[in-house]
Amino acid sequence: METKAERPAVLRLDSTWGAVRVEARGGRITSCSLPALRAEPGQPFRWKAVRVRAESPDDRAVLVRARRFILSLFKGRPGKPPPLEWPDVAPFTRRVWRALTTLPPGVVVGYGELARKVGRSGSARAVGRACGANPLPLFIPCHRVRAGDGGLGGFSGGLPWKRLLLDRESRAAKKPAAGARARHK
Repeated sequence: METKAERPAVLRLDSTWGAVRVEARGGRITSCSLPALRAEPGQPFRWKAVRVRAESPDDRAVLVRARRFILSLFKGRPGKPPPLEWPDVAPFTRRVWRALTTLPPGVVVGYGELARKVGRSGSARAVGRACGANPLPLFIPCHRVRAGDGGLGGFSGGLPWKRLLLDRESRAAKKPAAGARARHK
């Protein structure tokens, strides 16, 4: 049986599409999961409730940052992610994940393009596998990668989530940032 000290701290964001769960330990985000959706939900996406369970002040603080990041991400303007616990993975997978964190919201690349960016031209499928192994899909934005033919490719929570995130980021990228002034010639 797990003790309180052994239990991960948890952020749960309930939505009309199911619960998003984020875990933290040692003041870092360790995992993020989305409910698997194989078909478009019959209702529009919206948040319903947010809950944080954390014994440690560091874990509570990082989950509050994660909540802020996720709510902003779903508005298309995520900002800086909270500290992440990067799993021990192959160097190539780590390079792919690091490269993903450099893609700004609203920018989409192909699997092949990302393979070239990490120095492995011709390794589009390996990039796809690295994206599929991502345990932090909202924080390491693999939703910003598409298939070479322009199709969506895949996403751990299912394509409805990927479409939603890309749509929100695309719309936000077309709007001026809050507080930005229009320039006149």
